[in-house]
Amino acid sequence: MSRGARPGYDGAMSELEHVFDGTRDNFRELVLGNSEKGVVLVNYWQPGAGPCLRLWQTLEPLVRAYRGRFLLVNVNTDSQKALAREQGIASVPTLKLYRGGEVRETVHGPESEARLLALLDRYVQPPPHPAVAEALRLYRGGDADAALQKLVEAVLKEPDNARLHATAVKLLLRERRYDDVEAYASVLPAEVRVQENIGVMQMHARLLKRAQLAQDEPALEQRLRDDPQDREAALDRAALALVRDDYETALALLLKLHRQDAGFDGGLPRKAMQAIFALLGEGHPLRRRFQAELLS
Repeated sequence: MSRGARPGYDGAMSELEHVFDGTRDNFRELVLGNSEKGVVLVNYWQPGAGPCLRLWQTLEPLVRAYRGRFLLVNVNTDSQKALAREQGIASVPTLKLYRGGEVRETVHGPESEARLLALLDRYVQPPPHPAVAEALRLYRGGDADAALQKLVEAVLKEPDNARLHATAVKLLLRERRYDDVEAYASVLPAEVRVQENIGVMQMHARLLKRAQLAQDEPALEQRLRDDPQDREAALDRAALALVRDDYETALALLLKLHRQDAGFDGGLPRKAMQAIFALLGEGHPLRRRFQAELLS
């Protein structure tokens, strides 16, 4: 896989990291595959075109500034005519932003730096907070308590920083400290809890704790055969399915519970379904199917 050629009149090489040449042979892996992990910006350009050079003069400093938080793939439409046709490129320069295997944004022409910054910031993760970076370093070194302490010190200084709170909750989840997740998230202001999937992680912790304490699957199945209205058994069975990544079974059980009693445990079945939807991500067939059934 070659580093990206600098789109300009002379075709000079730019040895920037995170910049690559896109071809018909590597497009699926380089663009679509990597877009499942992060943002990929594809720059369709042509040698000798002044607008392409002007756009590159804007893109190059952005690549340096973002330091790998997005991947730039340059596609020379002269040498990659078939690929350009397949991607519907009618003029150059054209930028396409890919995320999750799909085109999310298309920009025609040499856009301004301000416009491209706004575009990227809608999809690219912001740089890590220094306290988050240090906490992750400590955690990877095996010192979970020190990592959490570092985050606690940071949130005392920045109590409204949802990213700091979310990182603390994620570490607690990884350590299976489900009661601590519940206690931590419950005292956060509502406007903070809805950010960074904190509420979703709180719901996951609640279900994971149920799975931890639940009877085994055969015993729960027997209880449901004996009493199809046994809501506690159905919820425990859904929690076990979630732990095993059997999302279809979990969603089916939660949907049935919701239809039996929408107010059960404070509406927990619906909230749990919403948490699984967030885990699956937009476009997942199970999400589409069960969202439709939930609305019906």
